[in-house]
Amino acid sequence: MSSIISTQGFPQPVFLPGARAINRRTKGHGTSNVVLPNEGWGPNHVVSVEAILERKGLQHYLSQPGIVKVTGQAGPVGYVDADGNRKKHTFDLLAHRSDGYKIAVAVKPFETAVRDRLDLTLQQIAACVPAGFANEVALFTDRTISRQQQVNNSRYHAIRRIADQEAELAVERVIRQLNGNTTISDLIDAVGLAGRAYGAILNSIYRGVLHQVSAGLIDYGTVVRVGALS
Repeated sequence: MSSIISTQGFPQPVFLPGARAINRRTKGHGTSNVVLPNEGWGPNHVVSVEAILERKGLQHYLSQPGIVKVTGQAGPVGYVDADGNRKKHTFDLLAHRSDGYKIAVAVKPFETAVRDRLDLTLQQIAACVPAGFANEVALFTDRTISRQQQVNNSRYHAIRRIADQEAELAVERVIRQLNGNTTISDLIDAVGLAGRAYGAILNSIYRGVLHQVSAGLIDYGTVVRVGALS
C-alpha cells in the first residue's frame, strides 16, 4: 500500500510583517489572514489585516492588473500637519506594481474620512513621503468600489488559490474561437467542465483575457467578449 505521507513536507507560508500592533478593540475589527498564492515553487505569503474593510481593500488592489504584491501596515511616515505639529502615519496597505511603482493606501470608512478631512491629511503626508517608499498615496473607503465588485473580488481570491491548468487551457481554447459577445453560461457549456470552467473563466476576466461587457456581479448570465489574448 502506498503512503500519502511525504518526508519532504509542505512549505510553510511566510507571514509578511506589519509595522504596527493590531488593535483588537477597534470598532469594525475583524482580524484575518489573507493567503496570497505564490506563482512559483516557494511558499505562499500571508498578510494579516485588522479590519473587514482592510481585507476588502487588499483584495481590491491584488485584483488590479500589474499588481504583484500588497503588504500591510507600511511605515510609519513622518509628516507635519496643518498646525505645524510633527506626526507619524502608518499606511494600512502598500501595493507593489511589476514596474516598481508603489501605492501607499489609507483605509477608512467613508464617513470617518469625510468627518476627519482625511483627504487634506493625506495631501500633507504625501508631501513628506520619502523617495523609494511610495509613488502615490491613495484612500480606500467602503464607497471606493461597489458591493458587487467586492463579491467578485472575494470569489476571485478564493478561486485563484486553486491551480487548475487543465481548465485554464480548455477555457482558453474556447475563448480563441469566440466571435462577438457571449454569456458565461454558454462558455461553460462549450468548455464542459462545469464549476471548474467557471473558476477558469473568472480568472480569465481578471487577467484581461476576457472582458466583462455587462457590469455588476459576475455570474452565469454575465456577458463577456474576448479581451487581450497573448
